[in-house]
Amino acid sequence: MTMDARRIKGIIYDCDGVLVDSVESNVAYYNHILTRFDLPVLDESWMNLVLTGTGKGVLEALFQGSPFVGDALELQRQLPPEAFLDLVKPEPRIHEVLRLVRMRYHTAVATNRGKSLVPLLEMLELKDLFDVIVTSGDVTRHKPDPQCVSIILERLGLEPGEVLYVGDSDVDRETAARAGAPFAAYRNTSLKADLHLPDHTHLLRVLDLSPGTFER
Repeated sequence: MTMDARRIKGIIYDCDGVLVDSVESNVAYYNHILTRFDLPVLDESWMNLVLTGTGKGVLEALFQGSPFVGDALELQRQLPPEAFLDLVKPEPRIHEVLRLVRMRYHTAVATNRGKSLVPLLEMLELKDLFDVIVTSGDVTRHKPDPQCVSIILERLGLEPGEVLYVGDSDVDRETAARAGAPFAAYRNTSLKADLHLPDHTHLLRVLDLSPGTFER
């Protein structure tokens, strides 16, 4: 996929690792459930799944072969959406960048995060900066299936080549590719992408959106 910046009318963002730094929060969330069943806490080998998978999918993997998988899923259902969200931090300058991007482009979120997304965006004062928000609860097939992108395109009245998908993982890369949308890799140079973003302000320069505002 080759990106033509002149065609872009919308920016689709992944959430975890792109809009927010949620590593500490996600680890605390799943460790809380694991320790309730006297299981070992997460190690580094689980980080990719914890940051990209759905809550149900992560727990089914963590409890694979365990007789407690059903109980773990029930405990997850009982946890309030706001659990451990106080540990989430917005990515640097994301508010400023989104306000500028919205002057010219539609904005959307496509994530495998579920019921906690809206409370999270509200807590960080990000919710009103997006035209469309699609969570795991809004689709029947989760990323890397491109259903979430298709929903966004339909709601915005755009074609795949008219949006740029910004993500930080191979799941995001595959989602964009299957949707037919150009892909920008956020702070992950190992991913094959049409564009690499070392930070969010770099996108402003690509889109020619008042780059002088963010000169250091």
